[in-house]
Amino acid sequence: MSELEKLRIVVGYEFLKHIRRKRLYVILGLTLIAELAVLILVPVLGDGFPDSVMVMAALLSVGPALATIGAIFFAGDAIAGEFESKTGFILFTNPVKRSTLVIGKYLACYAAVALLVILGYVIVAISLLAIYGTVPIETLSSFGLCLLYAGSVLSVTFFFSSISKGAMGATVITLVFIMVISGIIDSILMMTGQPHWFMLSTNGDTISTVYGGYEVFMGGLGGGGGMMPFELETPDIGLSVISMVGYLAVGFLLSIWISKRRQLA
Repeated sequence: MSELEKLRIVVGYEFLKHIRRKRLYVILGLTLIAELAVLILVPVLGDGFPDSVMVMAALLSVGPALATIGAIFFAGDAIAGEFESKTGFILFTNPVKRSTLVIGKYLACYAAVALLVILGYVIVAISLLAIYGTVPIETLSSFGLCLLYAGSVLSVTFFFSSISKGAMGATVITLVFIMVISGIIDSILMMTGQPHWFMLSTNGDTISTVYGGYEVFMGGLGGGGGMMPFELETPDIGLSVISMVGYLAVGFLLSIWISKRRQLA
């Protein structure tokens, strides 16, 4: 059996595991709740829906963005879990390369997250069509950026999973890195007027700012950037794409390299 056939089996098996797990449906439920919250609270708390479809599209992008965070919960135990539960003694001693196993796990996790993202954007498109009768072309760009961001988050999670002793530790470390550390450094760089396009938190912002920048998004929230202690600078999409590709490639390759050299005992 070739490695490609083995990879196909690993992907199919791992994806089936995700489909059977409750976490997939929990994250899907949270995505639906986020979208419903926007659809209900925006017209209730404001004076109806925003006049601009771009504003509403930016607000609705919170659902798909939330779905990408599901990558952390899908991948936290992908590698660390095998060492923690000692299943690696069975799995890694099979006539399948560790690199094939890691790649297969990654592709299966990505497929599960992509499924959530697709469902999220289906809701976005249906909602915009129902309210405004149109879907802006920027939605397609937002969709692509969301998929790329999901891959970046997944690679970072795989990296931490490959060096962590337990699945919970890998999940927590990744959450702290992306949502706390990256966010804090991002804010400091923004406040001091320094480039911050390479921060993963900034990259995630492009999912919504692609609809017209922070000005459109803040306008949708009924505010503006005037009350901020620093100027909000809309991320450069091109630089953010380069950054996300970097996170995706480096994190993915490092997770394979470390997994191949990590001792089971």
